[in-house]
Amino acid sequence: MDSEETKICLIAPTENLAVRARALIARQGLQVRVEVAELENAVALARTLLKQGDWLFISRRGTRDLLRKKLRIDVVNIPSEASDYIQAIQRLRDETLPIAFFSFEEEISNELRTICYLLHLKMQHYSFKDSTECRRVVKQAVHDGAAWGLGGVVSEHYADLFHLPYIRVESSDAAILHALENAQQLYLNKQENARKQEQLRIRLERYQNILDYTHDAIIAIDEEGKISTTNQIANELLRPARPPFTGRPIEEVLPNTHLTNVLRTGKSEIGQMMQLQGSLVSTNRVPILVDGQVKGVVATFQDIKTLQSTERDIRVKLHEKGLVAKYHLSDILGNSPGIAKARKLARDFASSQFTVMIYGETGTGKEMFAQGIHNASPRKNGPFVAVNCTALNRDLLESELFGYADSSFTGARKGGKAGLFEMAHGGTVFLDEIGDLPLEFQAPLLRVLQEKEVRRVGDDRVIPVDIRVIAATNRNLLRLVEEEKFRRDLYYRLNVLSLTILPLRQRENDYLKIARTIYRQVALQQDPEKEKSFLRIMRACKTYPWPGNVRELTNVVERISLLLSCGQTEGEIFQILQADWEVQRKAAAPAEDPVPSQRGELDLPALQEALERNRGNVSQAARELGISRSTFYRHLKQ
Repeated sequence: MDSEETKICLIAPTENLAVRARALIARQGLQVRVEVAELENAVALARTLLKQGDWLFISRRGTRDLLRKKLRIDVVNIPSEASDYIQAIQRLRDETLPIAFFSFEEEISNELRTICYLLHLKMQHYSFKDSTECRRVVKQAVHDGAAWGLGGVVSEHYADLFHLPYIRVESSDAAILHALENAQQLYLNKQENARKQEQLRIRLERYQNILDYTHDAIIAIDEEGKISTTNQIANELLRPARPPFTGRPIEEVLPNTHLTNVLRTGKSEIGQMMQLQGSLVSTNRVPILVDGQVKGVVATFQDIKTLQSTERDIRVKLHEKGLVAKYHLSDILGNSPGIAKARKLARDFASSQFTVMIYGETGTGKEMFAQGIHNASPRKNGPFVAVNCTALNRDLLESELFGYADSSFTGARKGGKAGLFEMAHGGTVFLDEIGDLPLEFQAPLLRVLQEKEVRRVGDDRVIPVDIRVIAATNRNLLRLVEEEKFRRDLYYRLNVLSLTILPLRQRENDYLKIARTIYRQVALQQDPEKEKSFLRIMRACKTYPWPGNVRELTNVVERISLLLSCGQTEGEIFQILQADWEVQRKAAAPAEDPVPSQRGELDLPALQEALERNRGNVSQAARELGISRSTFYRHLKQ
């Protein structure tokens, strides 16, 4: 064990015992502290050490009992064994007068009694529980005619006082070693238990925070229909009833939740609408299954008005986040011919007003190129509005892109709201994942590109906009056109200027330069030796294909930096990376890239059946169909 972490102390009553203990500890390669102290001095020493942390102590019987009594702690005993007395008995084997054996509240072993009997020694045993009683029993032994006394340090003191010849009995090496081994095992067990307890406390605290800081009210019932768990929001929902709520039947506290129905049927009820305490709420009710048996139900409840308000806040933050382009073309690293050519084309395209179409796999940096083009263009002082066509809610997409008029729909903001195209006036709109744009919104987008004007939802007037559009995709748009999933006229309008970003695996040694730059940004401290180790690890990754491109490379660099700072060796880190990559390779779904896929298109019934088989788990359903999660969502929306 590490000396900085190990807190074991052997308290020896004599210097002789301490010297022998240190020698044994050194031979065994252990990390154990040894101190010389007895009784009250030992208590004072232990109390001082305990203020420094959770120490474990080893001592002989008398000191052990006193430490337990005074400090209420576990102490490992150095056992008293018959072999401890052999040397003393050898000296007294011809003695005919009685021999007094002194010990702390401890019986003399039958083995020792047998040895004395066979050697015809007259043994008399005296036990005591403290110093005062020790003085009395030693005096009594002298009165009883004892010729010699045998025992520990405390009785030796009084034997000298009453002039009783005395032989101090020391613990044998075997007894000391036995105690050290027991202490070592006990310490390890205590450390492991402490670690498990800490992990349990962290886990419970994490779960409690999840419960208390989620936007949903959460209520769980047991198999008898009684409330077992609630979070803070649920307590407010239950407030008309009088707390405490735990242990009470759910129907008594909050009628009509239908939780008992799920308890009876064992079937989940997802996305249900219901009136609860006078409010319309969305609820999910899910059974807790253990070995196929229903052991309870967990339900979430969210007020529809709160949900709508939250969605509006998210949309506002999304708009604000996309108004500034922070990257320049000079920030795009790499000297390979492919990236140098793309960078030059991007710089050439920046000066024009034509639409740019950027192709590239996920993680190649398409938005970085779009921001670089914007910042190199005459529009650099205008807004840069990024729109992810996959992330936006399909039902909200039209109002997000084009805006809406006053009172155009329930929940609409008074006075209406500008859409993303209006917000980008005088600047650039970046349409990321344009291949995922639903077909019904492609015609209005085409009109914006052709006419440079938008019409808000629910309004009859048009608003002129001065925008430049840059679009990007990781899909094969021409193939989507042939499959009639993407408008041909929109394709040609977008594809005026095209730019292809090569994947990292086709960029020679660019990955190394990019990795070094990222490392210097994320490293906790600038350590030249650690940077050399980092570069050696990255060179060893030369053959890795980087399917996640620069985004994956960034994640790996951050991970290596952290592992190096934690003291992991280069070999250990490379083994960890290899193991993770092997797991990813086996579990990976077919890659999404701009080239046509050989896989046939999946229809909606097939997706729904896969969802039902996997109880609504999208990840499992996608894995079963051999496609990625994002592909599953895209097919589901079509």
